[in-house]
Amino acid sequence: MASANKEKLKELYNYTMKCAQGESSQTLFTHGGILLGLCEKRMISEARKYFDSLIVSGFSQEIVLYNIMVNGYVKLGCIEEAVKLYKLIIEKGINPTIVTFNSLIYGFCKNGKLAQARQILDTIKLHRLEPSAVTYTTLMDAYSEEGNICCMLELLQDMKEKAIGPNHVTYTVIIKGLCKQRKLQESLQLLKDMYARGLTPDQITYNIIIQSFCKARDFTKAFQLFEEMLLHNLQPTSVTYNVLINGLCVYGDLIDAYRLLVSLQKQNVTLTKFAYTTIIKGHSAKGDPQISVVLFHQMMERGFQITIRDYSAIINRLCKRFLTSEAKYFYSLMLSSGISPDPEICIMMLNSFCHKGDLNSFSELLAEMIKSGVLPE
Repeated sequence: MASANKEKLKELYNYTMKCAQGESSQTLFTHGGILLGLCEKRMISEARKYFDSLIVSGFSQEIVLYNIMVNGYVKLGCIEEAVKLYKLIIEKGINPTIVTFNSLIYGFCKNGKLAQARQILDTIKLHRLEPSAVTYTTLMDAYSEEGNICCMLELLQDMKEKAIGPNHVTYTVIIKGLCKQRKLQESLQLLKDMYARGLTPDQITYNIIIQSFCKARDFTKAFQLFEEMLLHNLQPTSVTYNVLINGLCVYGDLIDAYRLLVSLQKQNVTLTKFAYTTIIKGHSAKGDPQISVVLFHQMMERGFQITIRDYSAIINRLCKRFLTSEAKYFYSLMLSSGISPDPEICIMMLNSFCHKGDLNSFSELLAEMIKSGVLPE
């Protein structure tokens, strides 16, 4: 909804600039800013009271105020209240703007009422307004989430016929929908179309396609797209690296994932905790804990916050492989870090000890659990 909020601000600014440069226009801008701030802070009751006070104070015909309030309701999922306010706009003989309808479309889409959202297109025409790129993009995104590629592409064609230029967000939404349906070649063609139209794909666009090629186990193409980003002076984000590392761990080769991480470290690329934990979990699940130990210590050295969930994830995977010595190592590391175990971790380890026939470790951990209060006596 960031683009929708920009629409509200732009409309408010443009409206006041058209007015006489007197006190009334400055007052409207101030009131609109306050109302928008209340809505942004999700203080909808206070916003409505303020809005109502403005309506009875000589601002009853100012569509920008109604639009801010409609959008405020929509963002909170209160589409019924937004529709009531729209009906009030019509009753008062106020002309709605495309911003009004874009908010309503988003609200219907957000609430899963796609049929009603689509009907708004016809309503826009009745008011002799032209849909904007935001109008179509919002609808396309909803169809994308539904997996309805046919309707999504119909809207794209409708945009072209009306000479409404798709922006990079529009293309990203369509590419996301195509990738969800595994139409990867079509998504690549749209990427080319973007450049042909003078539009620059952003990291989000590339991340979506790269992730889809990783899922398709086509890592050659995934890394080609990564290199293409660099050629276009588009700096990969931490999400880009996470997508590649996760893709290699889940769909490819764990060793390749580890090599990529080491390569990125040598380039002083800033990596997130997710990049480390993904490889750690993968190697632990495969029964290869050596790399897990190395990376876990690297995480600690780099100052990442290690939680009980991180320890639980690795201990769980080691226990499933009955690697009890390694599980005990991480259990001791957890205790030395000042993190107390929970019953889930202890039970996982007890089951693993029992399966391995390690009765000494079983008895020691059980006694420790009782002593620490994890289990009652």
